[in-house]
Amino acid sequence: MRKLTFISIFLILILLTQTNAQDKIALTLKARGETKLKRATEASFKPNLSVGTPLFSEDHIKTGKDGLAVLVFLDDKSQIKVRENSEMIIRGVKGQDAISKIVAMSFGTLKAEVSPQRKGQFVIATPTSVASVKGTVFWVQSDPINGDVFYGLSGSIEVTNNESGATIVVGANQTGTSTPSGDVNVEKTKENTVPQDTDQETPAPSNILKIQLRNSQGDIKDLKIEY
Repeated sequence: MRKLTFISIFLILILLTQTNAQDKIALTLKARGETKLKRATEASFKPNLSVGTPLFSEDHIKTGKDGLAVLVFLDDKSQIKVRENSEMIIRGVKGQDAISKIVAMSFGTLKAEVSPQRKGQFVIATPTSVASVKGTVFWVQSDPINGDVFYGLSGSIEVTNNESGATIVVGANQTGTSTPSGDVNVEKTKENTVPQDTDQETPAPSNILKIQLRNSQGDIKDLKIEY
């Protein structure tokens, strides 16, 4: 089972690296604190990820101790909230009606609000696990040394451990763990263990992104970006 898991991941990554680098797959809805972006064609990170920034396959997102970035995918409006001290690469292959997506986490914390995936796929890949998502809301905390913790809020997540190939399904109000040694477990979520969402004011995604701009005279104008 472990070999099959590795082969599946390898084939997915080949497909994703073959996507057109110019295909926009997501936008930045919110960014604050220490946030950085590195394009696939760039050698280093650039600071201060800004609202409205288009994101492409192989873009590398990194946040510092006070950083937060909220990203929305263009096909189905699925969102991920990248919390502080996190690093990941977003990848996507555009089909006719959907984008197959992989969020490759190096480490950190994110909240995913994933719309039902009818034609594409949504995968969270970490050094320890691969999580397949069809439509759900959950948190994931990933540490290359200690492993992964998945907190299910709604729907379900199928998590496969990279070492052992063992698979678990994490549902609402459940916590799943996956360790570098190959162990997996699911239990009822304990009180006060789920990360707190400090960004409840994030606007609901739509096809119009609104940004407020202030000029040197203090006048405020709304800039609308349709995507």
